[in-house]
Amino acid sequence: MGKKRKYANVASDMIFSIAAVVVLNAVIQLFIYPSFNSKLGPEAYGEAITVMSMVAVMGIGFGIAANYSRMVMSTKKRDVKGDYNIFLLMIWVLCVPVAFFTAKVFVSEFSVLNAVCIALLMISTVTRYYSDAEFKLNINYKGYFVYNICIAAGYSLGMPIFFATGNWMIPMIIGETASVVYTAIRGTLYRRPLLKKSEYFKEDFKSFGVLSCSYVADTLIQNADRLLLNAMFSDGTMVTTFYNAALIGKVIALLTTSLNSVLIGYLAKFDGKFTKKFYNLITAALLLVGIVAALACTLVSHVFIRIMYPDTYEACRPYFLVANAGQVLYFISSTIMIVVLRFADE
Repeated sequence: MGKKRKYANVASDMIFSIAAVVVLNAVIQLFIYPSFNSKLGPEAYGEAITVMSMVAVMGIGFGIAANYSRMVMSTKKRDVKGDYNIFLLMIWVLCVPVAFFTAKVFVSEFSVLNAVCIALLMISTVTRYYSDAEFKLNINYKGYFVYNICIAAGYSLGMPIFFATGNWMIPMIIGETASVVYTAIRGTLYRRPLLKKSEYFKEDFKSFGVLSCSYVADTLIQNADRLLLNAMFSDGTMVTTFYNAALIGKVIALLTTSLNSVLIGYLAKFDGKFTKKFYNLITAALLLVGIVAALACTLVSHVFIRIMYPDTYEACRPYFLVANAGQVLYFISSTIMIVVLRFADE
């Protein structure tokens, strides 16, 4: 009975975790982004996507680094939340000049208001990505589900302001902030003492710094296409075109983390010998899956983009295959890397 209860809890956690991601991304992909595209038009929406890329580099890169570093240090039974709150403040300060740089370089008409909004979005995003450590540390996936619902609800509640003002950053800021407020109320990450250094501060900072370099670089690479297209062309239309063309492939690529977590779990228990034949077999299987996935993404893109982004469909159509294939290739290379890392010593 004990084992059945344990498996039921694991299944429940998986369901809540998957549901949280599905609900949030459904709101984003079916309501928020199509509304941005419809209201702003391809050119301004392309600028918005480029700014989101810079926000992702700062917010996701540093936020996930703090998140993962915090969870690793928690395994050593240390109370180090003050250290990580100090790290967050450091990144908040760094967000200000990066936001002004983003507004100056990637937005056609610079304004202090835009720069301030970008800074607030970066700050709220990095805090949001750190905050979900609260629920992972305590294995509270029901709380994690509500946390993601807060983001989706915040985005949605902010949309009337977007429709009235045309400022797409306001609903994003509201959504990110809502999740942080929920975490502050329900969790302990932001309880006193907020900024008290621990005796492990230097070790924590080293862990955070190394992971930050890794995740910022990774996020920058993932968003490089939008940043380069914005720099190469005079407006944001090409950014919108390529982003929408690759949209379904990007959704598939989001599964990489979850699938690789399952894969490495099975590989950890694999007792067989890692041979060249075994590696070739895995690579061939992944390439076959990749070809099927790229073709499937291309077919789905024709339907999804025609319905959700009709004004960009004709421009996107020639790029569906190559754009989605690029995203699928990213997924395949990440999976192969997991295999290589598992058997590196062999």
